Amino acid sequence: MASAQAFRELDTTKLAQMYAEDADWTNAFGTTLHGRDAIVEYHEELFEDPHFSRGKILGEPDGSIRFVSDDVAVAKTFVERAGQESAEGDELPTRRNHSLKVLNRQDEKWVIVSEMYMDEDAKPTLDK
Repeated sequence: MASAQAFRELDTTKLAQMYAEDADWTNAFGTTLHGRDAIVEYHEELFEDPHFSRGKILGEPDGSIRFVSDDVAVAKTFVERAGQESAEGDELPTRRNHSLKVLNRQDEKWVIVSEMYMDEDAKPTLDK
């Protein structure tokens, strides 16, 4: 997955190729951005931050894709990341991160038009 590779290598040039010009993006902490340039700029700062870059992806990401039409697909991904720190430098517990991406085929290339991340909560809402 190109997204996982970009995060593993902390490489925003790969990210720039993945997003539509007018994409929207929301991270697990509620930060919402609009437009490829804003998304890439945010990740440039994030990837340079030593608190974020200390985190490492554990194992291989898991993912699935569902084609909604010939030109629209929805991708779900899951990755675990350990060693990441808060902005204050406190180590975060291993993050179990899910994402939902809406992709659109534009000019014979698939690009992300909308993306949302969430961290898994260890406390279930149902007793099952």
